[in-house]
Amino acid sequence: MASAPENISGQWDGQFTYPAGDGPVTPFLATITQRGTSFTGTIMEPDLYLSGNAAEATLVGVIAGYAVDFTKTYRKAAMGYENPVDYVGQLTDKGERITGVWSLLDMNGTFEMTRQRSAKAKVERKEAVTTKR
Repeated sequence: MASAPENISGQWDGQFTYPAGDGPVTPFLATITQRGTSFTGTIMEPDLYLSGNAAEATLVGVIAGYAVDFTKTYRKAAMGYENPVDYVGQLTDKGERITGVWSLLDMNGTFEMTRQRSAKAKVERKEAVTTKR
């Protein structure tokens, strides 16, 4: 078995789903900077309450081998985004993908993230996140 990648820093395209399909599949763009086993970053996603706007959040987490754990805290978003969201996942595909579950109060769902590789993909994804509802 290959060892986990040394660093998950970079741009990640992701999406999360709501429990029992009670919400849209929501795309997001994460930017991660890792130092040692800790990492920080930002997430942008469509604001589900204010159509056409983006919700912005910070993330703080840790990585241990293939396990990834982080908390997303919204900083620029409408009412309804007051509570932090916990994410727990696993690195797969040689460190190119993270899959797992998120939880918020009494709700949870799934998420997946794929590492970006090109500047063009970054621009296209950012446009999709800010315009998609």
